[in-house]
Amino acid sequence: MSETITLPVTTYVYGMGTERGVPPAYIVLREHATSARTLIAEHVRAEIQRAQKGRLASLALHYILADDPRSTPLDSPTLDIDGEIDRACAGLATRRYLLVVDGVAMHDLDAPLCLTERSQIQFVRLLPLIGG
Repeated sequence: MSETITLPVTTYVYGMGTERGVPPAYIVLREHATSARTLIAEHVRAEIQRAQKGRLASLALHYILADDPRSTPLDSPTLDIDGEIDRACAGLATRRYLLVVDGVAMHDLDAPLCLTERSQIQFVRLLPLIGG
């Protein structure tokens, strides 16, 4: 029998002059064994839920999905969850951002992962430096 696990997920952007981060969102997983695809999906769901609850745009989703994270996030109270999950998975596949789990960058959406209560999950967006 598997037990649920709740983990914080933090999103960072580097290259906008200073490091920018978003307060962690908490995801609940039904099993310790999972995949990057599942982590991405749960992160998107948690961010959309947080955005709808606060009636604000999700800065974390904006950082990992926007063509230019320097643009203003769109205030969208009715985001398409499945569409945003697909976009986020495509973003990892095209290396728009990094998914780092316990210090290791994930590249394969379906590679098996085994998480613990101490696992650290981070979404990291690196931008080119201004002027070069």
